[in-house]
Amino acid sequence: MARCLVTGHLGYIGSKVYKELIDQGHEVYGVDLKHNTDIRYDLFDFDKLCRNVPFVPEYIFHLAAMPSVQWCVENPSEAMSHNVLGSSRVLEYAKINNVKRVIFASSAAASNPVSPYGLHKLYTEGECKLYARLYGVDTVCLRFFNVYSEDQEANGPYSTVISAWLNGIKNDSNLFIDGDGKQTRDFIHVDDIVSANIFCMNYKKQFGGNNFDVATGFSHPLNYIKDLFSKRFDIDWIHRVARVGDIKFSSSDSAALRRLGWSASIKIEEGLERCFNNLENLDE
Repeated sequence: MARCLVTGHLGYIGSKVYKELIDQGHEVYGVDLKHNTDIRYDLFDFDKLCRNVPFVPEYIFHLAAMPSVQWCVENPSEAMSHNVLGSSRVLEYAKINNVKRVIFASSAAASNPVSPYGLHKLYTEGECKLYARLYGVDTVCLRFFNVYSEDQEANGPYSTVISAWLNGIKNDSNLFIDGDGKQTRDFIHVDDIVSANIFCMNYKKQFGGNNFDVATGFSHPLNYIKDLFSKRFDIDWIHRVARVGDIKFSSSDSAALRRLGWSASIKIEEGLERCFNNLENLDE
């Protein structure tokens, strides 16, 4: 049994990592703005956070962030405070408390930042590597690609075209596809994201601050996803012009993490089948 701290434990991904750790029998605490606890200010009063129960984590899963790209564009300095300063405080806390490993939720957006959000993730990746080299705090940065699941909010900060289309079917509203549909994405089910996090906690060797793409390794055109929807549901698609600034082709390199022993297990067809079944069960 390990002692684990999960930042952002009430968020979309963080809540699932938090639950999985508890289900596996680990001792787990969480910090989340939704509980009025802020990693920028409250980490070093951790006795208060843990209701005065002595607790020093061995592993930190750092998933807290302001993940909305649009919000970060509109509020760049406040976003930097949460995403960069907050992460720096987590790393400092890890150093002071001799934490074994920090598992940082980065993003594919860090590979070529075109928004404050991507830049913030890239900056923290650099700081993670620095902490590994300078302070001996082992860190690993997981670049999540397009995460989806049957319970993903359509209008949440992690929403994908999959969640938007599922929501459209649920509410009997129009489904849109932007551009020619040839743009590609590597969609990964959230259960695989959770699996990758747990794998990184249990990995015996040092990561040394390196980053890894967490993805399936297969990029699919949106037209392929659209066709899978059309085979299951009667849909009249509405085509719109391509969105300005939309990435045309997104691909991952999942080989590095696969060489260490982890790979995604849920293919897009299986993941969508789960989503479709869940949607139909809601109508019963």
